[in-house]
Amino acid sequence: MTYNLKWHEKAIDDLRDLDRKTQKKIIARIKEYLPKDPVGLGKPLKGMFKGLFRYRYGSYRIIYAIDQREEAIMILRIGGRKDIYDSTAM
Repeated sequence: MTYNLKWHEKAIDDLRDLDRKTQKKIIARIKEYLPKDPVGLGKPLKGMFKGLFRYRYGSYRIIYAIDQREEAIMILRIGGRKDIYDSTAM
């Protein structure tokens, strides 16, 4: 089963803050791998982020939610490891 990708506005804003080369690499990685196996490739988050997953690409983290019924992945945030888990980031 292949999942459809959806992008939250905040994730799009996060990408805009990155240089063009990094943007393209992250988008390509997400599109190529994540829809195939979002549960297996991601790591479930805990605490206040319970129910969400993270996918690591280099020093960046992609935070996403999976909707099994809709077979969709919502990309919520993209950022560096030090900043992405800040409680105000979501």
